[in-house]
Amino acid sequence: MKNLRALVPAIVVALLPLFGVRSWSLEKPQFTPSRDVDIVYEVVRDGRVVRERVRWLASDHLERIDGSGSSATIVDEKANEVTFLNSASATYSQVEGASPWPIAPPENPAAVRSRGESVVAGLRCTDWSWTDDVEARIACLTADGVLMRLTVDGKVSIEARSVSYRPQDAEIFQIPPGYAPAVMAPEMRRLVR
Repeated sequence: MKNLRALVPAIVVALLPLFGVRSWSLEKPQFTPSRDVDIVYEVVRDGRVVRERVRWLASDHLERIDGSGSSATIVDEKANEVTFLNSASATYSQVEGASPWPIAPPENPAAVRSRGESVVAGLRCTDWSWTDDVEARIACLTADGVLMRLTVDGKVSIEARSVSYRPQDAEIFQIPPGYAPAVMAPEMRRLVR
């Protein structure tokens, strides 16, 4: 028994770093996926619920969003660029100043607070809350950065319905061959390339 008591401080010291890592990770949410993933979301837009498919090529910080229509959006976080694809007209347009979909981390990371855990679409996620301008937001994020649910002012605006971790084909994050730049009003040329 005396030998066991002598080991307790050593065991506690050995386990402290493990608890420290867990505690640190709970204080700093990851807002973008760290591995390739394919997600189907239900999104509330203008009072209607629509489905969107979001795929991430994590190593290149690329995201592709396919809505229910004939358009898709590619977000390139490294290049700080958003590309809009229109398959109906086989055209594309690009805008500088990419912002992650559907949430961007708040400017003040210290304002983000952990609010416990939830299970969405069969995956455990941590609820993180903050105020963006005047809107109260709660994002349920997995430990590897997948958004499972976003609540704005108490109303669910985005919720994952299925999540599939698998390698993504880099080709779907590029402008398809044969697509031409979209024709637009002259005042838009300074915003879109």
